[in-house]
Amino acid sequence: MFTVIGSFLAVLILTIVFMKMYKTRQQHKAASNIVFAKYTHSKLTGKQQKDVQEKAKELVLNSNIKMTGFANEVERFGWYALAMNDLGISSKVPENPAWYPVKNPYVAIMPDSYLIDAVCNSIKQSYGIDVNVSAKRNY
Repeated sequence: MFTVIGSFLAVLILTIVFMKMYKTRQQHKAASNIVFAKYTHSKLTGKQQKDVQEKAKELVLNSNIKMTGFANEVERFGWYALAMNDLGISSKVPENPAWYPVKNPYVAIMPDSYLIDAVCNSIKQSYGIDVNVSAKRNY
């Protein structure tokens, strides 16, 4: 009897741990997209920036998501990453040319997530790239 309960608890705990690891991994991908997109967007020409903005608007409007607009930089650059991917614009962060697939940048990661700061710190240490993503609303 106790071995069945113990086995059940062990499986339950492992399931919770793996779910947490999966969620953190998905949030790290979203954080990377945001930081890479902010840096990449700053390196584009004015026309390219406008194309990215228009493509991001199109992606939001064509999605099944009922939100429109961007309340903060996290939402904005999350969608810009998807737009740049669709436009064939690679990330300008060295050794990180690709964008990660993120289903809904509005909810993929919270603006105050430590993962966004971790990615910012990582590219600063690795490549000397200084990017700061604001968590402020209505920037």
